[in-house]
Parts: sequence; structure tokens; C-alpha cells
Amino acid sequence: MEKKKAILVISFGTSYRETREKTLDVIERDLQEAFEDYEFRRAYTSPTIVRILRERDNIQVDSVEEALIRLKNDGFRIVLAQTTHVIHGFEYDRMKDTLNRYQDLFDCLTWGEPLLTSQEDYEEAARILGQGMECKRRADTDLIFMGHGTEHAANSSYARLQEAFFRQGFSDCLVGTVEASPTLENMTALVEGRRSGRVVLTPFLVVAGDHACRDMAGEDEHSWKSRFLQKGYQVECLMKGLGEYKEIRQMYVRHAKEAENEAGLCSGNGAGRRRTDDFAGQEGAGAV
Repeated sequence: MEKKKAILVISFGTSYRETREKTLDVIERDLQEAFEDYEFRRAYTSPTIVRILRERDNIQVDSVEEALIRLKNDGFRIVLAQTTHVIHGFEYDRMKDTLNRYQDLFDCLTWGEPLLTSQEDYEEAARILGQGMECKRRADTDLIFMGHGTEHAANSSYARLQEAFFRQGFSDCLVGTVEASPTLENMTALVEGRRSGRVVLTPFLVVAGDHACRDMAGEDEHSWKSRFLQKGYQVECLMKGLGEYKEIRQMYVRHAKEAENEAGLCSGNGAGRRRTDDFAGQEGAGAV
């Protein structure tokens, strides 16, 4: 009798329905299509978002722990998890720790990496996003990607992505963060030095949710949009989450396929997680 298999898609989550439908829901659909012989399940890592969706919208989304227990109770023996996190930050670490704790419940529990893991990922993401901004590109314009940022060592991922943009020939693509470095002050100083007159702001986040709506494009005087307007720049905000780029979504599919292959699931011989995924051992360090 063939063992029951599930693909568990794990995201931070969002309470913004419109952007969820264009990003997380589409990533999940792409993964379902790529793994047709697996039953689909979802989990969010943010307890706050899980609570908001339950209380406001009557939508039930499991935490990672709840999803794993439910999979066990439903008789699944093989679980392939794929995160939609962007880098190897604190959220990814917490997810990984939970998956490791529940490994013994399954014959095989394996998972795919965040978006930016290998050097190949950085180069591919820079190419996709650089080409994807072609319609916004002008001689007097800088294209600024606003990431989340983290105190985790993985914050170095943003500098690595910046370097990849430059290597790919996209010198007008700049990377900043809301909660770490490079900061908004770094971005404004950089743009001033480049003598640009116009900036296009867009999120380097899977969903164009709270940070994009408030910190980037909000009307508050401290938002990125307002700060650049105060300095006399023309500002355009492109509210497009990473999940809206088809090729970015396919990077997640590729990571899931790699995890499936490494665990031997393609031949039906998977017997456990391939490694503990310690950040210090990653070639490509790479939060939400």
C-alpha cells in the first residue's frame, strides 16, 4: 500500500486578502500543480495573522505545529514542506526547529529552502527582478527594493542581493530594509549621490502587505514615500509582492523539487531529513 504524501506550504502569512490572493495563494497553486501526487496543506508562522484571520474572517489556518499534528492524525507518512520565506532569518529558524521536533512522527519529513539560499538563487532573483522593472526604468530613476531586514546574521542577504544586481548589470536597482541595514537613510544618501530625480519604490517582500502599505507607501511623514517626497524627488510606488512574479514562484517550486530529490522521495525511498540546515553552514545566507 502506497504511503500517503502531503506537501505543506509554510508562509509567514498576511491579513491583506487582495495581496494574499495574488501572492501566497498563487505560490500554493503552483506548488500543488508541480506536486500533483501530494495532498496540499498550508501553515502560517505568524500567530498574530492566524488569530486575525480566524477572528475577523472566520478563516482557519494552522500553525506549523498544528499542521504537522493534523497530518500525523490523518495518516500521512511522507511530508514535503516548502517555505515561502525569503531568507534564512528568525522565522525560518523557528519553522526549522518545529519541523525537526516532529520528524519522528513521519517516515520522511523534509523541506525546501527559502528564496535566497545559494549563489544561484541570488543571481536568478536579481535577473528576474531587474528585468521585471524594465517598464519603470529611466535615465533619471532609481529603483528601490524595500526588504524587511533582521537582526539575524542573515541580514547580509540584502548586501549579497545588491551585489548580484550590480553583477547582472542593473546598477539602478538598490536594496534597503525597514528594520535593519541598509536603512532608509542609507537609501536617501545613495540616491542623492547618484543625482537621480525620481525613485520607484517596490517591496522586496513576498506580499505587498503591512510594511509595503505603511512603511513604504504610507501617507505618514516617516514613510519611505514621504521622506523622498520631502527631499524633492518624484516618487512612484509599485505595490507588487515577490509572489506576483511567475519566475520567483518557480524558484520556490525548484527548491521543493531539490528537497524531494535529496530525500529520495522521487523513488519512494525517502527515510528522513537530509540535514539540520544550520545557518552557519549555508553557502548563501539568506526573514520574511
